[in-house]
Amino acid sequence: MPTFAARLRQKIAEHSPLCVGIDPSAALLKSCNLPNTPEGAFEFSKRVLEAADFRISLLKPQSAFFERFGSAGLKAVEELTTLARSREVLVLLDGKRGDIDTTGAAYAEGYFSSTTTLRVDAVTTHVYLGLAALDPFLDIAVRAEGGVFVVVRSSNPEGRELQTARLANGETVAQNLCREITVRNRKQGEGLQYIGAVVGATCDDAAETVDALPQSFILAPGVGAQGATIQDVLKRMPSARGRVLPNVSRAILANGGGVSEIRTTIRSLQEQARELL
Repeated sequence: MPTFAARLRQKIAEHSPLCVGIDPSAALLKSCNLPNTPEGAFEFSKRVLEAADFRISLLKPQSAFFERFGSAGLKAVEELTTLARSREVLVLLDGKRGDIDTTGAAYAEGYFSSTTTLRVDAVTTHVYLGLAALDPFLDIAVRAEGGVFVVVRSSNPEGRELQTARLANGETVAQNLCREITVRNRKQGEGLQYIGAVVGATCDDAAETVDALPQSFILAPGVGAQGATIQDVLKRMPSARGRVLPNVSRAILANGGGVSEIRTTIRSLQEQARELL
């Protein structure tokens, strides 16, 4: 199997760098005239894929909106990932996992092992326990040709104080993560590698953060409902052309929740996103 980075580069070239988020909250399902059930969440997800004709670079289901239904919700997200990957759509599961030692490895096996029923292409992670604690997770991901996106600078204002706090060596927490991520990516070779980063499109220090991650894909949340535009991504992350993935979730319903309306919105956003290549 080609590496995650190679697969994602190909999809970006084919379909634009737009990342389509799947966030089937109760309010969103209601706005689409769908029941607030696991079946409704799966039906919405399928509607988005069909509206896009399965021609998107990355699908990002938010695991929490499925997990809230318990085991039936997990079954729904399993069905979604199976459907998407059967049509060669890359799936980034937004679960923000992260733990130490064998627990971290167990999380990774749940997404990347040959026997899991929830096989995905990439996962989001947090590293409050330290990036080094995530190494068992990273090892399993790279062996499975999977990707990992580490939250470095999030788009929510509550994260700023922690992420910009300074360590004894003068680096901010975010700067330290950038350096350590880049060290690990360089060990894999030149060019873009499997450890990406989450950097909010609304962050005023996005440019310097992205500059310090030259071998990482950048997932840029904050576009749409949180106020940023794709043009803002271009202005704030000029060095990330070809590797920044603007994420839109609620914004895909801007023209309505039917298949034809979602199709119109996604196509428009993809055209805008191509300016980031």
